[in-house]
Amino acid sequence: MKMNTLKYMLWICCFSLALYGCKGKQTSTLSFDIRDYDGTTPRVAIGSMNRSVTIDSVTGQGSIELDIKSPVYATVSTRKFESKLCFLEPGKDLKLTYSMKPGEKEIKYDGALAQETEFLNQLNFYNRTVANVVNGGIQTYVNTSDSILMVNRQKLNETTFSKTFKQLENKRLLTNSLLQLLRMYMKDTTLYLQTLRERVIDDSTFMVIPAYREFLDQYIRMLVRTTSKSTQLFEGTELADRRLKCIFENMKDPAVLSYLVDITLFHFGAHGIEKYNNLYRQYVKDPERLALFAEACKKAEKTAPGQPCPDFCFQNNKGETVTLADLKGKFMYLDIWATWCGPCKGEMPSLLELEKRFEGKDILFVSLSVDKNKDIELWKQTIEKMGLGGIQLHLGENWAWLKNFMPASLSVPRFILLDREGKIIDANMSRPSDKVTAERFHELLNAKN
Repeated sequence: MKMNTLKYMLWICCFSLALYGCKGKQTSTLSFDIRDYDGTTPRVAIGSMNRSVTIDSVTGQGSIELDIKSPVYATVSTRKFESKLCFLEPGKDLKLTYSMKPGEKEIKYDGALAQETEFLNQLNFYNRTVANVVNGGIQTYVNTSDSILMVNRQKLNETTFSKTFKQLENKRLLTNSLLQLLRMYMKDTTLYLQTLRERVIDDSTFMVIPAYREFLDQYIRMLVRTTSKSTQLFEGTELADRRLKCIFENMKDPAVLSYLVDITLFHFGAHGIEKYNNLYRQYVKDPERLALFAEACKKAEKTAPGQPCPDFCFQNNKGETVTLADLKGKFMYLDIWATWCGPCKGEMPSLLELEKRFEGKDILFVSLSVDKNKDIELWKQTIEKMGLGGIQLHLGENWAWLKNFMPASLSVPRFILLDREGKIIDANMSRPSDKVTAERFHELLNAKN
């Protein structure tokens, strides 16, 4: 009897191991071996999650454990303006070894998912051919794109990769085909829109594909641009309203709607606009995103009109220290920018015009660069090259101060208007190129007089 009981217990243990052990760990470890580490922190993005990887400055090695429940694509940023697409599965690990040294291979992959990731980063055929058939019309373009997609899929099916990987890759190849279609230019916008709407994918199972998220954003941008009779560049709440209209008219999948509402309205959490806040909470269900949004909404109270601007102490381009107290006594138009930000530099000509227009008036023009400390010389060179005026300050990586105005994400350019006592008039002031900006300045100066 005791022997039968022991056998039964052993059988239960074996059954449990078979049942639960086969699931394995629900994580995937991504390791790095950087042969010429230059201090750049790698980042790993999966969906809305974006995490940094700690690298040992001496050995160039580091790793990150990612909690994933199913196979996903991860975008791994290894250097500035350089990223790789990686395939990850629960219980399987991947290692990236790379170097920029002359004579060494730039990057190689090791581990259980090395071959899949290597496959992802090969050049696809469609990048080479489709652009040559635009002049043949939309149908010629579509036919060529479909043919190339079929070739790429055949290439994939000839591999010995798992069924799971092939299913995801087929979706990724289809998404890339749609992105190519989205990037073409056609004079007949009616036919173009009709063709796009017939082929667009509104399917949450594609959300694990980074290119699909890019497609969704670009598709809505294109709809806003082509369905508007105006040629002006929309921004602020007007842009948000037009995007929301296009989103709700063209997309239905709850996960797709959640993502598009998130990227459209997230930064408005710092603006305290009730209708946007309500819409965001109605459609976005990701607990992490909701927590970040709640934080942004809470911070909005601290940057409401009448609140004091947080004190600061920054260096100017001459190496002198400038504090908020030094600038009190006049209105202040604060431009938060960076040398790597195209839209920021695009506003500089208009900012220079404003400075000339209000020269000698009771208003200061202050530009605050958020470039990293290692790029200070580039910042100074850019000031000289563009002939920038006003008061030029550098943040000095004082991210704690910056988070008063950008609690969840770094989004520049950002413009802030302060009164003569250093209190906030508008923490989301209009851009220099917006005619409303000069009108606001006139109102303030006339009211003072």
